[in-house]
Parts: sequence; structure tokens; C-alpha cells
Amino acid sequence: MSATALAERAGVSQPYISQLESGKASPSINTLYRVANALGVTPQDLLPDGDDTTVVIRAGQGAARPIEDRPDAALARFLVGSPDSILQIQEVTVDPDQDLGGYFDHDGEEFVHVLDGAISVRLQGRSPIDLGHGDAVWYQATTPHQWVRTGDSPARLLVVSAAVPRPRTHG
Repeated sequence: MSATALAERAGVSQPYISQLESGKASPSINTLYRVANALGVTPQDLLPDGDDTTVVIRAGQGAARPIEDRPDAALARFLVGSPDSILQIQEVTVDPDQDLGGYFDHDGEEFVHVLDGAISVRLQGRSPIDLGHGDAVWYQATTPHQWVRTGDSPARLLVVSAAVPRPRTHG
């Protein structure tokens, strides 16, 4: 697939795809999912390979990436997630002046646990699900979904996504 075709399918510009390929840009979580969907792979397939069977992430380690390509986007820190991995685990933080983005969908299942604050989980075609500190929800991630921070406090979420890795094609 050409970079132009990939950009069109993923809803980004061709120069941005070139920057991603050359390592000059780092995608937001939303863009990572859109590019993976356009390529027919999982987001984990686009992340660096882990070279060990044990992953330890210390507090404060791991780069936080914006959820969306906008300056007021909430941040997500990948805790676990690599090619051939079933689980992808993120810690998402959203301050009152930040946004969690619009609806998105992807392969697999998703579990969201609210560590601090409150959010509303919106599954397309259903009533919103309001969650506070300690609450959790599970849903099929193929259902378009959106998270919205509620209340006046920051929110912190543990997000666990699981999908069976797709076979890699070489060619």
C-alpha cells in the first residue's frame, strides 16, 4: 500500500505518514489505532517488539502520548503492549482542561477501571455509563465508544484492551 493510500484510509496527511515511517513523529493513541485499522493490523503490531517475557514498568517510566492529535488531549501511558501480545494496558490521565477525544473502535475487548475521578463511557446506541472512583466497565471494543471526564476533578483510568493477534504477513 502506498503512503498516500494509507494516509487517506487513516485520515491523516501523506507527509505525516512519512514522518511516522522515519521516526520524526510519534502518533497519538487515536492515530495509532486509525493507522493500524487502515493496515489491517493491531496497534501492538506497530509498537516496538519486546525482547523479554517479563515487562517491568516503574512509576514514572514510559512515555505518555496524547490520546488525539490536539494540544488539549488527555495522555495515555502504555504499560504493556507489543506485537504478538493479547493484552494492551494503558494508564490514561485527563485533567479538567483536557479532552478524551471522540468515538473510536478497534478489534477485541476493553476493560476500563476508574482509579481516580469520574468518567462517562458512551457506547454508540446505548445510554451513557457513569463511572466513579473504583468503578469499572467491560465491553466489546468493536462497538464505537467514547470516554468523557465528568465532574471538576482530574481522572485516571486503567484501560485493558485484549485482542487475538492477527497473523503477520511477510512479503
